[in-house]
Amino acid sequence: MNLTDIILIASTIVLPILSGIGSYIASTSKANKYLTQLREQNKLDIEKLMNQHKMDLEALERKHQMDVEKMEIEHKHKVELMQKEMEGKLGSDVVSGMFSEIMKAPEIRSQMSKSLLQGMSKKKK
Repeated sequence: MNLTDIILIASTIVLPILSGIGSYIASTSKANKYLTQLREQNKLDIEKLMNQHKMDLEALERKHQMDVEKMEIEHKHKVELMQKEMEGKLGSDVVSGMFSEIMKAPEIRSQMSKSLLQGMSKKKK
C-alpha cells in the first residue's frame, strides 16, 4: 500500500464522517432553536389563555353579582307588595269590623229603623 492509497482511503472515510458530524451539529442546533422557539410560543399561549380565563371569570363574577342584585331587588319589591296588600286587607277588615260592630249597636239600629220609616213615609206622600 502506498501513500496515495492510504490518502484515498482516509479521504473516502474521513470526509463523510466529518460531513456527518457537521450535519449532525447543524441539525441539532436547528432543532434546539426550533424547540426553544416552540417553548417560548407555548409559554406565551399559556399566558394568553390564563389571562383570557381570568377575564372570563371576572365577567362571570360580575354577571353573577348583577343577577344576585336583581333577585334581591325583585324580592324586596315582592315583600313591599305583600306588605301593602296586607295593610290594605287589614284596613278593609278593620273598617268592615267597625261597621259590623256599629250596626250591632241597638241605638244605631233604632236610628236606622226610624230613618227608613221616615224615608218610606216621604215617598208615599
